[in-house]
Amino acid sequence: MNLSSLRRAGPATARILMYAAWFGVALWAAGVVFYNVWGGGVLVWLYVAGMACAFAFRKRYPAAWWSSWGILLLLLVYYLCIPATNDKEWQPSWSRLPSVEINGNEVVVTNVRSFIYRTEQDFDVRYVTRRFDLDKLSTLDFAVSHWDGMEFVAHTMLSFGFEDGKHLALSAETRLPEGVEQGTIPGLYKQFNIIYILADEEDLFALRTTYRKEDMYLYRINIGRDDLKKAFLGFVEKINGFHSRPRYYNTVTANCTTELVDTFKDYLGVRRWQWTPLFNGMCDQDAYDRGELLHLPGESFQELKKRSFLGHGREGEGWDRLRRRWEEGWNADQAAAVRE
Repeated sequence: MNLSSLRRAGPATARILMYAAWFGVALWAAGVVFYNVWGGGVLVWLYVAGMACAFAFRKRYPAAWWSSWGILLLLLVYYLCIPATNDKEWQPSWSRLPSVEINGNEVVVTNVRSFIYRTEQDFDVRYVTRRFDLDKLSTLDFAVSHWDGMEFVAHTMLSFGFEDGKHLALSAETRLPEGVEQGTIPGLYKQFNIIYILADEEDLFALRTTYRKEDMYLYRINIGRDDLKKAFLGFVEKINGFHSRPRYYNTVTANCTTELVDTFKDYLGVRRWQWTPLFNGMCDQDAYDRGELLHLPGESFQELKKRSFLGHGREGEGWDRLRRRWEEGWNADQAAAVRE
C-alpha cells in the first residue's frame, strides 16, 4: 500500500469510527429518553425518528447532523446530573438501610435483615440489631448462587464468620421502590439504588437454597486476619455512607460482584481481586485460579466446587443443617487447606 492510499484510507476510517460512535451513543441515549425523561414512552419514538432523519440527510442538511451531536451531549449531561435519593417508598426486602457502629472491639449492627419465610413471597418482615466482637472476626465465606440453570450469571455474596459461631451475611443488591420490577436494561439507566444488605444467613442464604431452589456454592476465601479486618471495616465505611450518599445500581459497573471486588481493591491495596463483573457465573473459577479460595492440596476447581455445593433445603427446614454439613467438611480438612 503506497502513501497516497494511506492518505485516502485515513479520512474514511475516521468517518467510520465517527459513525460507529454516533450510533452507539444514540442507541444508549434512546434508553435515557425512555427511562429518565417524563413521557419517555412517547418521546422515544420522536427521538428515534429525529435521529434517523439527521443521519439519513446528514450531507444535505449538515446543521441537523451536528445538532444531533448536541442533543446527545445534552442527554449525557442530563443523565449524569440525575441524583440518587433515599426518599422513596421501598419494597419491604430493601426498606431499611443497615448501619454499623464500632465501639472499641464491639460491633453493633442495626437493621440486620432477619425475615421469617414460609414461602418466597410469604414472609414476616423483621429487622433486628446484632452485636459482634471485632477481635473474633476469623473467616470470610464467598457465596455464588445460580438461578434458572444459568451457569454464566450468578448472584455473589459474602459471610463474615466469628470465633463464637456468629455470622453476618452481606449482599449488594438493587434497592427496588414499590411497584418496580428489577431488569437488566433498566439497571443501566438509574432506575434502582444499590443497597448493601446485612442479614442473618438464615435469611439471605436460605431464601435462595430453600425457597428459590437456586444452586448455591459456598467457598472459604484465602485471607489473613489483618486483611480480613481491613476489608470488614471497608465495607462498614461504605454501608454507613449510603445514608448520606446514596448511589445508583448499574448492571455493568455497580452490581453485586463489582461492589465486592472494588471494596477489596480499595481497602486492601491489592489488584488481585479481578472476578468477572458481568458474566459473573465463572467468578468462583477466577478466584480459584488467582489463589483466592482455600482448597485442599492438589484439589482441582471442579472437585472444590462439587464439595462446596450446599444443596436445596426443604421448606420448613432450617438453614442450620446446610451450614453445619458444610462446616463439618471444612473443619475435617482445615489442616490441609492451602494458603497460596
